[in-house]
Amino acid sequence: MDGASSQSLKDELIQFVQSLGAYKLQVAEARTGFDNAIDGCHPRDVMKNCNSVIVFGICVGSDYYRSIKIRNEITANHRIMHVFRDWLQYRVSDYLEEKGYKTMIPLGFYDRESMTASLSYKLAAYEAGVGVYGKCGIIITPEYGPRVNFGVILSDAVLEPDPKLVNFNPCNECRVCFDLCPPKAIREDLGPPKSHDRLKCVNFILRLREKTGGKNFLCGYCYDNCPIGKPTKRGFILSRHKTLMGLGPDKRRLLTKET
Repeated sequence: MDGASSQSLKDELIQFVQSLGAYKLQVAEARTGFDNAIDGCHPRDVMKNCNSVIVFGICVGSDYYRSIKIRNEITANHRIMHVFRDWLQYRVSDYLEEKGYKTMIPLGFYDRESMTASLSYKLAAYEAGVGVYGKCGIIITPEYGPRVNFGVILSDAVLEPDPKLVNFNPCNECRVCFDLCPPKAIREDLGPPKSHDRLKCVNFILRLREKTGGKNFLCGYCYDNCPIGKPTKRGFILSRHKTLMGLGPDKRRLLTKET
């Protein structure tokens, strides 16, 4: 595939996902990138002949986590958003496979005990230039700060890659997440992403779930209070999202039912 064809196919994918509700799609080079991937978790470990890592972003709004306490309706929207994200990943995968390309959606854990994903979606978003690592270890985007959920598709299609973000340093003069983090899992003396102590963060969330009987299963202080990006509440809310409006009430109840 020549440069013009790779850009043309990429432009088709961008138009496709934006028509379905994603706000952005960008591409990372799998053959020469991902130097910081954990051994065994490189895109080419997951898909042998992967050439392109396709990343799209969905804005989820500023009321997505609501810090420690999560109301039932936000929990329901949380589920629906992930159902939508997964559905859109498969739509992109089908789109490419119908054109003769191979695809794979990276799912599951490389190491379940340490909760290490088979492929880090955060690393994929960073490599594709969708955002940069913040002090708290999450990806910060220029448009919506951290309030974005990412979908990732691997493909043997050669698509024009996007450069990493440069001259975007949202954490330089900010210490909001450092001051608010309950388990003190952020080091002020290190730059991102090394400033984030993932083990402390994960252990705090696991203890939170245990102590509350699973009722409070997310933290989100860094996510909710990050001052970067457009502070919109119009994110992924079921009643607002056009692509799910065709669902009947029974199917909606099934998708949002408490288990």
